[in-house]
Amino acid sequence: MTALSLRAIPATRRASALSCATSGSGSPLLFIHGFGASGEVFQPLASKLASRYQTIVPDLRGHGRSRRLPLADSIERMAADVSDLLDLLGISRTFVIGHAGGAAIAAYLAAEQPACVCGLVLISPPVIPPSERRSLGTRLRDGWSAAFHRNDHAGDHDAQACQRLLQKTDYRTRLRSITAPALVVAGDHDPMPTLRQAREIARMLGNGTPVIVRGSGANLLPNHADALIEVLAPWLEQQERTA
Repeated sequence: MTALSLRAIPATRRASALSCATSGSGSPLLFIHGFGASGEVFQPLASKLASRYQTIVPDLRGHGRSRRLPLADSIERMAADVSDLLDLLGISRTFVIGHAGGAAIAAYLAAEQPACVCGLVLISPPVIPPSERRSLGTRLRDGWSAAFHRNDHAGDHDAQACQRLLQKTDYRTRLRSITAPALVVAGDHDPMPTLRQAREIARMLGNGTPVIVRGSGANLLPNHADALIEVLAPWLEQQERTA
């Protein structure tokens, strides 16, 4: 992938923009990585889809090549960063693929700017119901800590701060307000979400479909890119045909 050139953008806006890599041509396809990672985690997936789509792979603030930007204090701030990036690129409508914590950011974007998101894919999205926050606290800490340790693409970040963002986030009301067609993807050995939780998220979405990738490990990205392509490619093509 090639690094995005922002030379034509005013310096004040360029300084606060997320670092981003783009490739390919066609309908825009935005990838949002999870906390403790960077856009590099999408490389196997994005490289396969670049033959048909214009792939847009930013690094979230405090991560990867966006380490110069301080870590956000909310999911809303991270969604606003992504929205600002799309505005800088002149992209008014795009498919959005979010992984793990990035799925929460993608959901906020789709809920707040429905005209911008023509299709939404949530891969291994987090589930933190308010009534279960205490009982899930230990599981969340253990699960995200394990994800950080096994991720070779982690940027310069505060892992505990990232975990706190997720623990205080309830995006259920945002899910219910999303009108774009959505795909909820989980592995059959995913610790979060469980199969039940993935189906629950799909039910919350107005137009959501759950898909379980069988035989996958606990981490769908980047180890199961081929299996994900088999799920994503036909769904994206169908959405393009019916748009």
